Amino acid sequence: MLKKIDAALLKQIILVVCITIIGGIIFFSLIDFFADFLGALIIYVLFRPITKYLIEKRKWKRGLTSLLVMLITILLLVVPLTLLFNMFIPKLQHLFSDSSVITQTLQTLDNKVYDLSGQRFMNPDNLKSLQISAAEYIRGFLSQSISVLGDIGIMLLFLYYLLSNTGKLERFVVKLLPVKQSDLARFTEELKAQTFSNVLGAPVLATLQGLVAALGYWIFGVNEPLFWGIITGFFSFIPMVGGALIWLPSALMLYSTGSGYQALALVLYGVFVISMIDNVLRFAFQKKFADVHPLITVMGVILGIKLFGLPGMIFGPLLISYFLLLTSIYKEQFLDTQLDPITAESTD
Repeated sequence: MLKKIDAALLKQIILVVCITIIGGIIFFSLIDFFADFLGALIIYVLFRPITKYLIEKRKWKRGLTSLLVMLITILLLVVPLTLLFNMFIPKLQHLFSDSSVITQTLQTLDNKVYDLSGQRFMNPDNLKSLQISAAEYIRGFLSQSISVLGDIGIMLLFLYYLLSNTGKLERFVVKLLPVKQSDLARFTEELKAQTFSNVLGAPVLATLQGLVAALGYWIFGVNEPLFWGIITGFFSFIPMVGGALIWLPSALMLYSTGSGYQALALVLYGVFVISMIDNVLRFAFQKKFADVHPLITVMGVILGIKLFGLPGMIFGPLLISYFLLLTSIYKEQFLDTQLDPITAESTD
């Protein structure tokens, strides 16, 4: 009997090793598409209740339901991105030309520094080098924008198969994972909470921050306040410092034109109003919907963007939350159930 058990166990180990090796080869060969899959998974979690309702209650065909959700995704994702790129790219191409406001601002600031210190930092060679670097960055940004469209196409392909197999995927995962139903439910709820708090919260906060920033730009005399407000809202997706990448250079532009008081006022407005929306309301929103500690959010976003790109804004905090959840489950199942030796001894 022992030999049979050993033989069965050996076969199981060999099978697990083979699955792991082949799965690892497949994963690392297709790792470039992993972020696209995560993006599809985010949209799947958001639209799963609607998809399940249409399939199970309204008796829609799976393929038709999947196509409807994909159409909604395109309208909500691709159309705004296309409009934003069409608005931003022409401005981006002009920003570092010889006649641009940024170039003139840098020259003016350099003159002010020279008057104070006698040192020049923005000589013609440095300025030319900056323009070349900016041109290379813009070309990279344009090529990245084209690749984003390709990534969205692959993401939609993943999304179609996830949606058309709604329910089947979950049942497969439940059978595969060696965890209790209650523990699996905790993981599922964590995924839903993180997804809804980030995906729904981030656009709301970006819109609010963009409107507030545009109002400030208009009050303090920045040219094209609505455009720069939209760009500020877009950059707010970068945690902690996002909006400052726009309002701080805007304040420097005002200072270079002699509007020192307006520049100072814009800096104060940016620190205490624009950044307050980003850094305080974001954490309050996530605390309410996902009950996530602000430190998990900040470190998770940094980790997630580094590992997964834009989907990492959700999966980074989720990864840390899952780590803490696994630690809690281990403690409950293996540590809390063991008797304390001192207690057991005193009971005897």
